[in-house]
Amino acid sequence: MSELAGFIPLLLIVVVFWLFIIRPQRRRQQEYSTLQSELAPGQQVMTTSGIFAEIVSIDDIDAVLRIAPGVEIRVHRQAIGEVVRPDPEPGSAEGL
Repeated sequence: MSELAGFIPLLLIVVVFWLFIIRPQRRRQQEYSTLQSELAPGQQVMTTSGIFAEIVSIDDIDAVLRIAPGVEIRVHRQAIGEVVRPDPEPGSAEGL
């Protein structure tokens, strides 16, 4: 019985580690994979370095982003950190 009592703290540490570190990281990785698979031309995105741009073209490895009229950059596809949702216009029902 005392041998089992010695494993309980170790078991609790493993469970807490899984709940607070492994599980959330797995969820973030799944969300990022979904984001990467749904990227398409015309979407407004933000790169991992904080550059806001519009996707001009995208393939398996890289993407061409328009950061200003007439200014396009080529980045690795995984450098796209998030899709930017358009802000609701002032005075609309969504903005209230």
